[in-house]
Amino acid sequence: MLAFYYGEAKGKTGLCVGAAVRAALREKNVLLVSFEADGGYEKLFDYAPHIARLSLPESAGVRELFDHAVRMAMTFRYTVLILDGVFDAVENDKLSAAEVHEFLSNAPDSMEVICTGRTVQERFLPLADEMVELIKRQA
Repeated sequence: MLAFYYGEAKGKTGLCVGAAVRAALREKNVLLVSFEADGGYEKLFDYAPHIARLSLPESAGVRELFDHAVRMAMTFRYTVLILDGVFDAVENDKLSAAEVHEFLSNAPDSMEVICTGRTVQERFLPLADEMVELIKRQA
């Protein structure tokens, strides 16, 4: 399954954390990858042994993080892979849209993949099984 959480409103990372916790409670192995310097969910990992985390170290680039995450997900057979902020990295030309598209197109059916970002390029839309758009409401 491939799910996209996108939009201008806040809450995309929170949805990812919720999905990670639900999967971990079912004893599924989760790899949570943050393409931002601070994903904001550090304490979670003290209590959730089934969730592994990769975040952007200052010494590495976004491309290296993506490549490492893909290798880990495939090698260690994670059942859930969360790519938090991957679409923002594509929009900011830090990641190749073609490479991300290729991975998402060829991800194993047994792996649930969740991707987030403010916007999603048209080329990715046909790949999604589920899309959740978060919209800011005017008070």
